[in-house]
Amino acid sequence: MGIGARISRLLVASLATGWQLLPVAARADDTPKVATITVALEDVSPKHEFVGRVEALNAVDIRSRIDGFLDQRLFEEGSFVEKGQELFRMDSRALDIALADAKASLARAETTLLDADRQLARNRSLNQTVARATLEQSETARDTAAANVVSAEAGVRQAELNLSYSHILSPLKGRIGTAALADGSVVNSASLALARVVQLDPIRVVFSVSDRTLLDLRNAAGGVSKDDLIRRYSTTLMLSTGQAYEHKAPISFLGSEVDERTGTLPVRSLFPNPDFLLIPGQFVTVVVAENVRIDRPTIPLGAVQQDREGKYVMLVDKAKKAVQQRITVSGQRNGSWVVDSGLVGGESLIVEGLQNITEGSVVDAVADTSQTAVSK
Repeated sequence: MGIGARISRLLVASLATGWQLLPVAARADDTPKVATITVALEDVSPKHEFVGRVEALNAVDIRSRIDGFLDQRLFEEGSFVEKGQELFRMDSRALDIALADAKASLARAETTLLDADRQLARNRSLNQTVARATLEQSETARDTAAANVVSAEAGVRQAELNLSYSHILSPLKGRIGTAALADGSVVNSASLALARVVQLDPIRVVFSVSDRTLLDLRNAAGGVSKDDLIRRYSTTLMLSTGQAYEHKAPISFLGSEVDERTGTLPVRSLFPNPDFLLIPGQFVTVVVAENVRIDRPTIPLGAVQQDREGKYVMLVDKAKKAVQQRITVSGQRNGSWVVDSGLVGGESLIVEGLQNITEGSVVDAVADTSQTAVSK
């Protein structure tokens, strides 16, 4: 046999052998792959959103109670100040002189009273030899001196009060703004406010509710009274960035009259603001919800299938088999079905690959991190 013939026979044998081995090497895993998520519970209690505005609970314009010269500013503009902290100091030299003069007047009045007491005592001891008129004059002089002492004491207290007004204190804890007047300025009753202090913690959020919404809320709550309605609901906030504010607050005030122009009632909530994240004048979204959570399973819309008998989903059981589960839903919320029955939370729900499986199929389940449900 020639060399060419032998090569041809080897090639044929190799091709034949390869043809027989190919199906074995190309054989693939027939187990279908599916993507799953864990069914989570979400608070599905009714929520109502309103536009609210942040207001300071207290804001005070700092003014001087006396006329004079502004001697010194004792704070950093824009800083936080404590209640009772000294903010400004007035020139007190004239007030010191007035207090000294008032104390001198008191000393004179007390001396006069002491002399009148002595004279009255002397005349009473000589009652048989002193005329009645003289005794009465002594009593009158003593009473007049006593009254002068009371008046002088009041003058001292007034002078001390005026002197205390030279130290201008903050009436509350909060942030102070800019100083309106410079050191050395003349201050009187017609002057501008020296500064403004705004209380930031706690802080108030105000929003308006239509009379129709209020009636809907009361009907949903079983026709409860106004006070019960306030206790039943609480408020949370969404900031302009879409970030949820970490604190929630009860409704602290619900108006008693509907505004004729807007058809709404004013509502207020008092929020803690320890980090001063809420600023007066800021607009926020107020979310009003019941205090009692209503937790239900929520699942993606695409995971739900339907036939003649109703809606169902496919789950993966412990044996890694696809299982059909009938469910009932009450509606949609944020792009998901709210499940009333059929699921309790924690199940492994198939969300992708449904077209490749039937009930009882063994599946290769892979967690879908892009749709991982988080309990809220």
